Amino acid sequence: MGILTQEIKDVLKVVGKGGAVVHLTTVSSEGKPNIVAERFVTSYLDDYILIADMFAQKTKVNLNENPIGSISIAYPFQGHAWVFTGPTTVITQSAPENEKWHDVVAGKVLAEWGNWAEKEPPDEVPPDIAPPKVAQRGVIILKVETIYSSDPDHAGKIIAKAGE
Repeated sequence: MGILTQEIKDVLKVVGKGGAVVHLTTVSSEGKPNIVAERFVTSYLDDYILIADMFAQKTKVNLNENPIGSISIAYPFQGHAWVFTGPTTVITQSAPENEKWHDVVAGKVLAEWGNWAEKEPPDEVPPDIAPPKVAQRGVIILKVETIYSSDPDHAGKIIAKAGE
């Protein structure tokens, strides 16, 4: 059984449907943080969180120097505030189909999530306004190793740790 509960998966799925956003934080080797807000997000298998790579240039630089990331979510319902941490990478559209990172195979994840805007088009855009053209460059993947509560009453408390 993976680290992500069904409740967490359900909340992450709502995010991808135009709900709240998640924030992905990376840190350079010199300690400079970068935080990006993302709305195209989902769980994958039972241990991964995927984010569409649209314009994550600083994120990629940081991950090349320090491959650890954190994703925070504070969905507007009490008890749905978490921080996920773990090794993080980017699988680009040009990755070899059989390239593997932990349990994730590039061709398989890109076939399913490589065109997020087509799979889950923004539904919050009024019908008389054309949504912007999205240029997805790949998928950012965080292997969840630790989940912390970011709920104000329990901030910083470890909810789950991989292998425990």
